[in-house]
Amino acid sequence: MIQTSNPPFASKLSPMCNAWIFLNEDEPSGTNYNSPDSVYQRMISKDIYQANDIINLCFVDIVPTSNDTIPAGDGSSYTLSLDRVTHPDNKNGKVFTNQDYMEWIIHDAKKANPKIKICLTLLYGKQHLISQIYPDPENPDQTSAIKFANNVVTYLARYGLDGFDIDWEWDYLSDDTTQAQFKTTFCAVGPALKAAKMILTMGPATTNNLDAQTVNEHFDIIAFQMYYSNSLPEEFVSYGINPAAFAYGAKFEAMGPNTPDGAGMQTASEAYEGMKTYGFKAVTTWRLNSQNYIFEQDQQLALNLLINDLSLEE
Repeated sequence: MIQTSNPPFASKLSPMCNAWIFLNEDEPSGTNYNSPDSVYQRMISKDIYQANDIINLCFVDIVPTSNDTIPAGDGSSYTLSLDRVTHPDNKNGKVFTNQDYMEWIIHDAKKANPKIKICLTLLYGKQHLISQIYPDPENPDQTSAIKFANNVVTYLARYGLDGFDIDWEWDYLSDDTTQAQFKTTFCAVGPALKAAKMILTMGPATTNNLDAQTVNEHFDIIAFQMYYSNSLPEEFVSYGINPAAFAYGAKFEAMGPNTPDGAGMQTASEAYEGMKTYGFKAVTTWRLNSQNYIFEQDQQLALNLLINDLSLEE
């Protein structure tokens, strides 16, 4: 029976400390992945990967297959593709891309922590991202969904990735994906990932156009954007979604570019208290590499220690 009361909610997830990384950004300004003082090298030197169970890399697009995609194809089906974002070079003419960053993170994270899972997060700010999969978007067909699901698994497996994360929010993903498209897509993607021993997760800010049964059957983690609204868990339960996969979404980043130092930032202890209030043992943090990366990473280390205390209690 689905819980309908106020928190704490009956999440059944094991203690986990997870995070997102936004691949587009380089901090401090002017550095790149390999710069000794970069945010990415600090991830290694400060043992940040050892403090995480899952890292979600943001963001991945959906594109028609072509000679240049993985898998290659004739454009009749769709697959994943990283944004073609470029990064500062080392003044030697080499242009780095998000593809380079993804592959370096996979290598460095799994070297530091062989148990870590690394997933790709679907972008949210592009129109018709999921509807484009279907020749007739008003009537999404299973054949197109299965082709897409198989291509997703092929893409993730090619790079040794462990799953697919959905940033379910506006604009546009949660608005212009119909409920039928959501159901058809993830009823194909979920089983395909499970068969490949991969996971399907979600970082939602809304219930718009979700199909409750599909979420209940196929999503392994639902890490709410609690920094947007702390009413999301109750809204999901009221929508018919089982709280077994519920997790807390923390945020150690300042709220905006003009925010005074220290204002609007959550701490590890505050996030942990919030988790306990809602009955959650798993948390995902947005994010570890903003301008505020030193604070973010240090708080993630502290949060991981608190999560470890939960593990000892089990």
